[in-house]
Amino acid sequence: MDSRIARRYARALFAAAEKAAIIPSVEADLEGINSFLEHSEKNRMFLLSPDFSRDEKLRILDRLFSDRVTALSMQLLRLLLEKRREAEIPLIREEFIRLRREKDRVIYAEIISASPLDDVQVAAIVAKLESQSGKRVEATTQVDPSLIGGVKVAYDNYVLDGTLRGSLNRMREKLLYDALKQN
Repeated sequence: MDSRIARRYARALFAAAEKAAIIPSVEADLEGINSFLEHSEKNRMFLLSPDFSRDEKLRILDRLFSDRVTALSMQLLRLLLEKRREAEIPLIREEFIRLRREKDRVIYAEIISASPLDDVQVAAIVAKLESQSGKRVEATTQVDPSLIGGVKVAYDNYVLDGTLRGSLNRMREKLLYDALKQN
């Protein structure tokens, strides 16, 4: 897959969706199409297989999606099939989401904790990030018991590590540094 090509398609799609004022609808369409491919090996193999003609693929995709997605999203699917770029769909989706976030001044944050966080805790972390960055935050949460305790937040090119595992690693590195410094 070529990310440069996917970026071009995503930019063109984003510009058309913005002009038609249907960015959220197109993003939802891309999510659905990508989900269709990601969650079924059979679907992915069908779309990427050279055993099926472009016409067969287009006919089946028309039946599956024409009444469920916007006309713009359907045009994209047809164009990708025609140009043999259907493998680019996941990258186009990622780039489209990145463009939407950039336009809306939104950052994506991943909140990882040792145990599940309740809504109040997540909201407090998101509020803190929003106040520090001056942007709106879209966050996802994950649970990773190997962190032992605490929370790690990753956004943009930053990682805020307030986990017990991170503290132990930093302590170990400092002890090693001090031990090497004494020799």
